[in-house]
Amino acid sequence: MSTGSLAGRPAAPVRPSRRRGLALTSVILANVMAVIDYNIVSVAIPQLLRAFPGSTLAGLSWTITAYTVVFAAVLLPAGGMADRLGPKRIFLGGLAVFTLGSAACALAGGPLGLVLARMLQATGGGAVVALSISVGLSEFPGRAGHAFGLLGAAAGVAGASGPALGAALLALGGWRWIFLINLPLGALALACAAAGVPARRAHGHGMPDLLGTVLLAGGIAALVLGVVQGPEWGWTDTRTGAAIAAGAALTCLGVRRSLRHPRPAADFTLLRAASTAAGNAAMALLSVTQFAVALCVALFLTARWDYSALAAGFALTPGPLTSAVVSWRSGSLVRRAGARTVTVAGGALGAAGWCWPLAAEALGAGRSYPVVLLPALVAGTAGMAAAAVAIETIAMEAVPPARFGSGSALIMLARSAGAAAGIGGLAAVLHEPTGTAFHVAWAGLAAGLLATALTGAAAVKGGRPRPWRVPRAPLRRHR
Repeated sequence: MSTGSLAGRPAAPVRPSRRRGLALTSVILANVMAVIDYNIVSVAIPQLLRAFPGSTLAGLSWTITAYTVVFAAVLLPAGGMADRLGPKRIFLGGLAVFTLGSAACALAGGPLGLVLARMLQATGGGAVVALSISVGLSEFPGRAGHAFGLLGAAAGVAGASGPALGAALLALGGWRWIFLINLPLGALALACAAAGVPARRAHGHGMPDLLGTVLLAGGIAALVLGVVQGPEWGWTDTRTGAAIAAGAALTCLGVRRSLRHPRPAADFTLLRAASTAAGNAAMALLSVTQFAVALCVALFLTARWDYSALAAGFALTPGPLTSAVVSWRSGSLVRRAGARTVTVAGGALGAAGWCWPLAAEALGAGRSYPVVLLPALVAGTAGMAAAAVAIETIAMEAVPPARFGSGSALIMLARSAGAAAGIGGLAAVLHEPTGTAFHVAWAGLAAGLLATALTGAAAVKGGRPRPWRVPRAPLRRHR
């Protein structure tokens, strides 16, 4: 025996395969919870109106709006903090805050308390999602497509199961259970992350610039608020214009400060690499279509074909299921064919899919779901899922591992910006859901995917972003 006692021996290291499995489990659980909770409250709105007498639909809609705004605002600061303080700390902190916020939502006694709890939940959710790409890429060195395929498959499964899971929880235990379910899942994700996610060396020392963080978070929050509330307030309303103008001003100030500060709130110098800039631009364009699709199809089914909300929900299910399968397979496809080739092919397939309802209507298909919408859902979603994995690979190929946090946060911010613009634009087009309006919507979805394919294909491969700029200041003389 060795001289040291058994009690004094250090714990045996976790086997690499087991550690990797725990890390990926934590990432998948975190993404599933964040994706489901992004919009699960919309399923519970009717029950919340009954649970809180005197509440209004406009007031309760802030449970969704507040979550969306805070979620987007947290992304960049979380990525910057992860690069400077270490990704594991921020990922674990985000999981803990998300789980705590879920408990606060379940215990809320009124609409205001629920909105505040949702903001806390979104703070953790934004940090978790911003860091999921970083953690996933670290587990697939040199195989970014596999990491993005895994995350895309998890998001697809969550998107497909979210409405059904929400409805089941509401029926079994009431609205509080849509939040209580996160407590055991959050605890499991925390335990897996603590044991599986390695503590990697931080890039730099000290906290990121506080003022820059506030400027960026406030600016993005105001921008998203203006875009999300634009359809309800009116695009010419003073509130909409003030929110967008203030958001643009604050964001510009935050970006300018980050480019000059030695400890920036977010690393925008990454965008100096052509592939990173083109990948993020393509992701924003893709998200305009990707997040508008479900709303467009749901409105078409309910407004034009007189489907019930439940029937429309089931009719949408093939979309996210297709996304999960295609995302899972796209990692190896990107590795064999190349990210730019998959981007072009995915964008073209998706555009053809969303042109199909126009062609089917011209051919006299009538109200046949299997003929008109099912092919569009399968082909359109398959193309978008493959393009998403390829575009994320392009956006991260020039980002060094030490700055994975900021790189992944930029991707998620581009996704959030595109989603807000897409939903807002669709709401404006379908303000009156006439046949002509839907023709414009289908054509717009296809055009967005073609623009995505062209942007991704134009990305120049290779290159590295220049390091952070240090502000010009006189050096201190050594004594």
